[in-house]
Amino acid sequence: MEGIREAFRIKLYREYLQFKESMLLKDRLDLYGCCYRIDIYRNLYEIVGGLAARMPAHMLEAMYGKDGILDWLFESWTKVDDSCYKELEEHVEREVLGFGLHGKEGGKDDGDEDCEAAESGGD
Repeated sequence: MEGIREAFRIKLYREYLQFKESMLLKDRLDLYGCCYRIDIYRNLYEIVGGLAARMPAHMLEAMYGKDGILDWLFESWTKVDDSCYKELEEHVEREVLGFGLHGKEGGKDDGDEDCEAAESGGD
C-alpha cells in the first residue's frame, strides 16, 4: 500500500513541477494573466497530496494511471461557481473519490483559453 502511495505522490509532484516550469517560461504579462491558474494548481497539488494519505490502494492505483490530474481537476473546478479554498478542497475530494469509484472524469470546458494558448506557445 505504501508503495503505490509514494509512487502517486512522486507522479503528482512531477506533474506540479512541470506546471511550474511551464509558468516560469512565460513573459511577465502572460504570467500575470495566469495568476489564478497558478494559485489553484498549487492548492490542488496540496489538497490531492493530503488526500492521497487517506485514499485506499485501489483509488491510488486508478488515479496513478490517469494523466494530467491537476489539469483535469483545474478544468472541473472552473465549472464551479464559487472558488474559496474550502470549497475547492471539497470539490477535489468529490472528483477524486468519484473517479476512484467510477473511473470517469467530467467533460472539458472551453474556459481559460488565454492561459492554455500561452502554455502551448500559441496566440
